[in-house]
Amino acid sequence: MTLGVVMLLFVGWKYWLNDLIVGEEQNQAGQELSQVLAEGGEEATTVTTTDPAIGIPISSAPTVTNERFAILYVPTWGADYARPIAQGIEQHEVLDHNIGHYPDSQMPGEVGNFAIAGHRLAYGASMQKIHELQLGDELVVETADGWYTYSYRSGEYVAPTQVDVLGSVPRYPEQTGTDRLMMIMSCNPFWSTAERIIGYAVFDTFTPRADGPPASIAASVASQGGL
Repeated sequence: MTLGVVMLLFVGWKYWLNDLIVGEEQNQAGQELSQVLAEGGEEATTVTTTDPAIGIPISSAPTVTNERFAILYVPTWGADYARPIAQGIEQHEVLDHNIGHYPDSQMPGEVGNFAIAGHRLAYGASMQKIHELQLGDELVVETADGWYTYSYRSGEYVAPTQVDVLGSVPRYPEQTGTDRLMMIMSCNPFWSTAERIIGYAVFDTFTPRADGPPASIAASVASQGGL
């Protein structure tokens, strides 16, 4: 009985209390990165160009693994949710501390598939509420240039081997994308890595840094001192 109680306490600490603590640390890291980006003090390895089709800035992918280059906001996941996005998907180096960007996928606002992943449980559980997303929910990605707002459209469950979802046209790797998509991924079900849960969103608008953050996150960013 004592062993059972100890195990329950350990699970409660690891997957509840520790997630709250680590999640708050990651939110703080995202807030600090937002301030750095606002002040123009980042030392990124990216190069920004302008998309001639719609005139928005598109950055190249960072060349350094675990380099933080963006922040993800999901208003429906709470006003304090501001998780840093770093280059790469290595578990211990990247995902245990950040949301990870698949290196071969596109960047925010770019035509194709901006694909990111995070833990469902433990290490801050950055994607814990992925299954709660509803049609039209906003996902906002902040970079040095401004904010890219995506609108949630749909989700699915796939096997871990279903890597074709990372293509510029998810599930159709032989095709070249023409849409600006965002894909978020985590493990499924809870307590397991047997499957992957995926959410898809489509690009909606770009807000230049000079204009201030989108209305959906304006109060949150202001409270963090990111204006």
